[in-house]
Amino acid sequence: MTEQSKYSQGGYATGTYPLADLTRPLPSLAGFQAFVAAASLGSVSKAADHLCRTQGAVSRQIQQLEAHYQCALFVRHASGLALTAEGDKLLKVAVHVLTQLVQHAAIQHGATSVITVRLPSTFAIRWLLPRLADINNALGGTELRISTSADDMPDFSAPDVDAIVVRGTGQWVGVEAVPLFAETLAPMCTPALAASLKSVADLADATLLHPGPGYAEWRGWLDGVGATHINARRGLVFDTLELTLTAAAEGHGIAIGDPRMAKERLAAGSLVTPFRDVVQNSASYFLAYPSQRAAQPKIRALADILVRLAQEE
Repeated sequence: MTEQSKYSQGGYATGTYPLADLTRPLPSLAGFQAFVAAASLGSVSKAADHLCRTQGAVSRQIQQLEAHYQCALFVRHASGLALTAEGDKLLKVAVHVLTQLVQHAAIQHGATSVITVRLPSTFAIRWLLPRLADINNALGGTELRISTSADDMPDFSAPDVDAIVVRGTGQWVGVEAVPLFAETLAPMCTPALAASLKSVADLADATLLHPGPGYAEWRGWLDGVGATHINARRGLVFDTLELTLTAAAEGHGIAIGDPRMAKERLAAGSLVTPFRDVVQNSASYFLAYPSQRAAQPKIRALADILVRLAQEE
C-alpha cells in the first residue's frame, strides 16, 4: 500500500491527519514568523528590523495570513499592535509549531538550547548566584545566560531576552508573571552606626541611603512603623540596591532593602538591622515572560526551579 492510499482511507492512527489535509495550501512559514515577531514586539517596524526584512514585506505577510484565515489578527493603535481574540488563538498555534521546528533543527544539528534571563543586579548577585548550581541542574542541557538591568518593567522589545526577573505588582498586559517572593524592607547599617540609634526618631538626623530615585522604600518603611514625620527624601540616592548596601557597609549611612539581599553581610556582621521592625513592601519579585512562551520546556523548567528555591527559604 502506498503512503498516499494509506492516509486517504478511514481508520488512520490517532493524532495523524490524511495526506490531503497535510498537503493543502497553507500560509508560508515566513508569514508565521512575521506574525509571531510582530505579536512579540508589538510593532511591524520592530518585527521587520528583527527579521531583516522591509516593513512592507512584513505587513504583506501579515495581510496574507489575515486573508487566509478571513479575520483580523491585530488591532492597530498609534502606540503599536494588540492581538485580537483570533490573533491570540493563532499565535499559540504558530509559536507551538515554530518551537517544534526549531527544537527539531537543534537536535539534528547538535545545537545547545539557550535561555537568556535579565535580572536586577542585586538579585543576580545575592540571590541567584548562590543557587546557580541547583538552577543549572534543573535546566539540564539548557545553557543559562544572564544579563542585569535596573528597569522594573518586563520589557521584551529586545528579541534575545527569554524571561525577566522583575519587582512589581505582577499586573502586566500580555505577560505571564510567576510570583517568587514578596519584598520586605528593613534598615541596615554598620554596628557602629547602629549603636548611635536609640529609637526610630534618631533617623531624622541620619543619612538615609536610597536604592533608587523614587524614595519609595524608605517612605514605605517609615509609614509602616508610624514615623510619618521623618523626611524620607533626605540622604544619598543610588541606582541599585547592591551599591546602596555597599555604601552602608562602608559607613556612609543607613540602607533600606530586603534582608534576603544582604544575607551574607548580615551573617558576617558587616551590616546589622538596628530596629526589629520589618515592613512588607507593596512589591514582589516575579519571573516574567511573554504569554506565548508559557509552553516552552526551558521556560517551564526555569519557572519551576526558581519557585521551588524561593519556597525553600
